[in-house]
Amino acid sequence: MNDKVAIGILIKNNQVYITKGKYKQNIWEFPGGKLKKDENIIHALKREILEEVGIIVLESVFYQRIKYIRCKKKITLYFFFIIKWKGEPYSREGYFYIWKSMRNLKSSHFPPANSKIIAFLKKASVLEIF
Repeated sequence: MNDKVAIGILIKNNQVYITKGKYKQNIWEFPGGKLKKDENIIHALKREILEEVGIIVLESVFYQRIKYIRCKKKITLYFFFIIKWKGEPYSREGYFYIWKSMRNLKSSHFPPANSKIIAFLKKASVLEIF
């Protein structure tokens, strides 16, 4: 079985929204979650972001798909940049969250499958893309 996970990357003022404590309290994560049966990736992204962050996704852009195996389970992560949203992001599920400077992100603080995303965000902060 292959679990599919939609992940949203929210950026404002060269900072990225991250949460801590969802599964492991010492690991930072981007908001998102698994697709439900017969759910498409965009719907899952919007649903998960609303459930976790309390905002309505108005516009998103697909960035990258990453496949990996964890505990003999195949997982595919779909990363999206959330370009426009309605509402003010906060943790609806009570997890600790912060807006972290992209240049100060460290791959070692995130799940291993996020390392390419972290590297890109650090480069983007230098180029001031966001």
